[in-house]
Parts: sequence; structure tokens; C-alpha cells
Amino acid sequence: MSASLPNPLSIQFREPNTAYLSPARVGDFFGFRIQELAERAHVHRNTPSSRPQAQQLQQYLVDLVRVLAVATEMTGDAQQAVFLIRNEPLRAFGYKTADALLRDGRADDVIAYLESLAGGAAG
Repeated sequence: MSASLPNPLSIQFREPNTAYLSPARVGDFFGFRIQELAERAHVHRNTPSSRPQAQQLQQYLVDLVRVLAVATEMTGDAQQAVFLIRNEPLRAFGYKTADALLRDGRADDVIAYLESLAGGAAG
């Protein structure tokens, strides 16, 4: 009997004893170093360590986890979803990846596109 990965929202991305997401935990799950995560969130390289609760950083992390939830629902596998987010060029967006679109603050566009793919409406 094989165990499936839990829903990404049930994975503990929260910073212990706080109400915000842990940059280290999210970064580890996606395979990003802390400095890469800072670059993607457009914050100073020390922000994830010194001010992990910073609003701009937290907004990026929340958006990343939101897209992960949709992609995992679509693919059925959290690791496959991470691969899709980081590497799959999306035709509707000029072959940019979801990762690149997230860096541009376009999480809602990515979610709407992925949902349309899952529903068979895109094309």
C-alpha cells in the first residue's frame, strides 16, 4: 500500500508558534535557497531570515502556496506540482513558467489558468 503525499495546505509551512509562513520551510519544499526566495519575493536577501513576517515576503509565500494547492489538485502529486510551477512553460503566457509569473505578482492569473486547464476550458 503506497502512501500519498498530504494536501500541500496540510503540510506545515507555518513558522513554529507564529501566524505566518516559514520562508525556510517553503523554500526547502520548492528547492529554493533563502537568497533565491528573497529574489523571487523582491525583498532584501536578509529579509527571510531577519524579518520572515515582512508583508511583501509573506504575500509571495502565500501566493506560492496557493498556486501549489491548485497545481497539486490538478496533478495529484505535490512534487509533480512543484516541477510544473518551476519548469513548465505556459503557452497562454508567452511560454513563461508559473514561477516567473509569480515573481511578477500574477498568482491570480496562474490560478485561473490552471483551473481552466483542469476544467478543460483552456485552449
